Amino acid sequence: MNFTRFDKKSIIFKLTSFVIVIIIFQAILLIATIVLGGVLSQGKDIAYSSLSDKVSNRKDYMQREMSNRWINMDAYVSEISKSISKNGNNEIFFSDAAKYLISMLRTTQTTGVFLILNDENNKGEHSALYLRDYDPLFNDYNNKDLYFLIGPYELAKEINVPLDEDWNYRMKLTEDNEDFYRKPYEKAYLSNDSRLLSYWSVPFKLFPKDQQIITYSEPFFDKDNNLRGVIGVEISVSYLTQSLPATDLQQKDSLGYLIGYKRKNEDEITPVIMTGALQKRMIDSDKKISLTHISPEKDIYRIENSNSKDDIYGCIEKIGLYKSNTPFEEEEWYLVGMMTEHSLFSHVLKIKNILWISLSISILIGIIGGYIISYKFTKPIIKLAKQVRESDKSKAIRLEATGLSEVDELSRTIQFANNALLESTVKMSQIIDLVGVPIGAYEYKEERDRVFVTDQLKVLLSIDDSEMIRIVSDKALFIEKINKILSRPHEEDGVYIVSEDPDKYVKFKTVKNSDSTIGVVLDVTEEILEKNMIKEERDYDPLTKIYNRKAIQIRIQEMLSNIETLGTCGILMFDLDNLKTMNDTYGHKWGDIYIKAAVEQLKTIGNDKKVLGRRSGDEFVLFLYGFSNKEELKALIDNFYINLENYPLNLPDGKVKTVTISAGLMWVESAELTYDELLHYADEALYKAKKSYKGTCCIHESL
Repeated sequence: MNFTRFDKKSIIFKLTSFVIVIIIFQAILLIATIVLGGVLSQGKDIAYSSLSDKVSNRKDYMQREMSNRWINMDAYVSEISKSISKNGNNEIFFSDAAKYLISMLRTTQTTGVFLILNDENNKGEHSALYLRDYDPLFNDYNNKDLYFLIGPYELAKEINVPLDEDWNYRMKLTEDNEDFYRKPYEKAYLSNDSRLLSYWSVPFKLFPKDQQIITYSEPFFDKDNNLRGVIGVEISVSYLTQSLPATDLQQKDSLGYLIGYKRKNEDEITPVIMTGALQKRMIDSDKKISLTHISPEKDIYRIENSNSKDDIYGCIEKIGLYKSNTPFEEEEWYLVGMMTEHSLFSHVLKIKNILWISLSISILIGIIGGYIISYKFTKPIIKLAKQVRESDKSKAIRLEATGLSEVDELSRTIQFANNALLESTVKMSQIIDLVGVPIGAYEYKEERDRVFVTDQLKVLLSIDDSEMIRIVSDKALFIEKINKILSRPHEEDGVYIVSEDPDKYVKFKTVKNSDSTIGVVLDVTEEILEKNMIKEERDYDPLTKIYNRKAIQIRIQEMLSNIETLGTCGILMFDLDNLKTMNDTYGHKWGDIYIKAAVEQLKTIGNDKKVLGRRSGDEFVLFLYGFSNKEELKALIDNFYINLENYPLNLPDGKVKTVTISAGLMWVESAELTYDELLHYADEALYKAKKSYKGTCCIHESL
């Protein structure tokens, strides 16, 4: 039994297939019930809802922290405003304001507080007081956990706060760090309510080596509503990310949250705060996030430009930083919670895997069970087939009984048919020999090396007896011989060249079955030679053996349809000078010799880049193509006229005469002009050449 090959028409294949189809149908019916029942889609909806709820809850938490804790500073700002009104001296004012700023820092639990006055000096520096707490969750009421970042050194000593390693006496604002001061300050004229003019900055650094921070700042007014500077709080990015735990979304390998930023009229979000090394590998921080909306109800998007092989999905929630009709409401911040497709749909994928495993097991059971059943049923038939296959086809066969009535009846029929076939094969070969039709046949089978051929085949394929004996005993050699002939096709469909001296042509007809190939070979030499003769009489001028008037027109029109691929082209009309004089003086025989001599010279022009034909008695058409430029083509024509002098014609009266021929050239630069129009312009140039100086070529002026 051959386990590597299956005949799709065999009983064993069909029985096995039937069992497999039944089992697969049952499995698919079960899967379809689950899928159409909405189990998978509901699973996805649940996954979307779960992600949406987690991100929404985290966004609500962030907003509560921002509004109830981080920017809970109104009471302290009010007290500081009173202090600046009472004291004109900045050092005294800062001494009074410091205690309120420290209290504001403790209350807001941020990483820093600042007050910057609008007394910029000529160095672009401002008087400022900037305190920082690197760990807001730990409070030392002796202020040993605080650092004095900007402000008078004496004040730091007074309030017993150590100087930060980046301490500066005054605040230096640059293009890199000025937005948190400049933006709210410049909008102060809009309202005296500083909360409406507040500004949240994107992450930046106060100094080149400083940590990344975001700030909340608002204009600072004294008690008389005079603008005196900017006041606010700082939240370090590292501290902020502690409020965005990645384990919110999943316990292991979580992409976590990021905070994105965009303006109201933009479609794509720019990441500004990213958390975790895995997230930073998957999302490029310097590129905007490209999103495709997946679930509008839950604000779920697919991130299109991630670095992950797995699709990444994100739930996007807007963080409400600004009220309506405030200066910075167009600057929108978003919380983006991200999960890979595999993690988000883990339960759905488990269901899918279970379904696929069930289907695979069902198919495997069907294949094994169906094969065993069908093999036992077909074993006697396979044994019978083996006997038939291994029997000598040139002799009558005798088959053993299988014990199955239907199969034994089939074996008796096979024996009868085989004997009848042997008899008819012998008769057919004899009939072909008697009729004398030039036809031969061959057959070879997949499982046998020997090839069956009729006696006529060796004559048709010009194979001698010794070679025929050798190749019919080796199927590979026979196929190689046939393929060699098939590699030389004639232009006639289905006709192949056996030899060219003498001419011999055959037509092949092959039929391929599942296990054999039958071929019939017919000698069509006489038919092809007759067709070639008819074609020559139809298309070629009998005197010069070049294209006649009709054929040259058809050939050039075909080429004009693809003129854009042919490079620089030109069409020439030639007129043989002095032909009438030649005929009148020496007779038409010498006139014909004169014409043929001219044609031989015309054939030398352009090598294979030309089409040449005779239009009338002394007129010829030449189409030249495939040149790089006009100068190259013109040089070819010039050389032709020079070479004419080297081939004189010896006339009967002893005189020597060279062929003289006039020409008109028309450039073919587009497909706009027809063949007749091109000939007309070439003829005009020819007329000009004959009128001015015979035996030269004149070029038609461009249109």
